[in-house]
Amino acid sequence: MKPPPHRASDPGLRRQQFGHVVWVHCPQCDGPAKHNALGVKCIRCGYMTIPVIKPAAVQWARITISDPRCSHCRNPLPDTSRPLARGGDENRPVVRVRCPHCAKTMAYPARAWSAPSRASQQQPRRLKPYLTAQVAGNLLMVDNLAHLSALETYLGAALRERGPVRGLTMMARLPAWMKSSTNRAKILRSLRQLADRASKDGIDE
Repeated sequence: MKPPPHRASDPGLRRQQFGHVVWVHCPQCDGPAKHNALGVKCIRCGYMTIPVIKPAAVQWARITISDPRCSHCRNPLPDTSRPLARGGDENRPVVRVRCPHCAKTMAYPARAWSAPSRASQQQPRRLKPYLTAQVAGNLLMVDNLAHLSALETYLGAALRERGPVRGLTMMARLPAWMKSSTNRAKILRSLRQLADRASKDGIDE
């Protein structure tokens, strides 16, 4: 990463305008996964969710095989309704299932199915941000590489200027601990470490 400039100006953007994805922990393998309007896609295990075509609908699917077994080790698979399914053709969906025995993730043909009873439903796990670091007792969270680069440029500058856009831009909303000159070196070091981690884990945007 290049050294930050001496002077930086607020680009006038909101946080969601930096980059097109948010990197999160995959709910299945804990690896890096892209999260955007189309759903979640893990670059490590292939876990993927399908976009909901009808916003008011919740899509549940179930493996169509009567005795579902892992294609790799042939051990039984959990035969349950799954809210996270995908397929190139919404009329012929598939579900990606991680075998509890061999840990292999495979795609299986599925069909629309009713949701499980209220008693058996679990609250969906909150997606945890992937690029995070502890800095001076605070949590530094980075959405993607564009977000990381913008923070490094602005927070690394000795002179920070207000940009042409007034109001609650991302830079204007940064907490005091991030803007503090006392934490500048720690924040820049953490951002470089996150950039190295992103490169090592295959994060490319």
